[in-house]
Amino acid sequence: MQKTVIQKIVIGSGLLSLGLLMSACAPVAFDPGYKETATPQNAWMSKQINVNKLTPTAVVTFTPGTGAMSELEKGRLLGFIEAQGIGYGEEVEVELPPFENSNGLNEQRFGALAGFLQDRGFNVTPRVARETQNNMLRVYFVKYVATVDPICDRGWTNPKGLSYENLPLPHLGCATASNLANMVA
Repeated sequence: MQKTVIQKIVIGSGLLSLGLLMSACAPVAFDPGYKETATPQNAWMSKQINVNKLTPTAVVTFTPGTGAMSELEKGRLLGFIEAQGIGYGEEVEVELPPFENSNGLNEQRFGALAGFLQDRGFNVTPRVARETQNNMLRVYFVKYVATVDPICDRGWTNPKGLSYENLPLPHLGCATASNLANMVA
């Protein structure tokens, strides 16, 4: 009898210690996750690509009474082309001045500027301007800049909390949208 009592005490204390040990592994409070957790509503690939048109402009100044470009203006124009990253064969627009009452000076200036750009391999397109300044012509370059949603700048971080739904992360599609934006621009 005494043996069975000792066995019951040993078994009871063993079960009690096992229960205490198992309860120490349980979380203090259940954490259902945060609002950042992926849901079917925010897991779609609906990343926005925004395309903006930019028109950088360079002003070429001519010496009064002459139709030729100075070496300084040629250097400034080449610096503008290099700074904008304009490549060989791309289209550049040159302001088309009014030809009346200019005694052929505006034609010479437009020809000198367009010829200088064409010699460097650019496609020159005239751009009619309503108002022009004396002794100046403008060179326009149209380029497009594509950007992706700001949510894609966060990187690939897992949202905090438990996710038993096996849903995609909220930034699904950011790599695809970034690659498409690079191809567009």
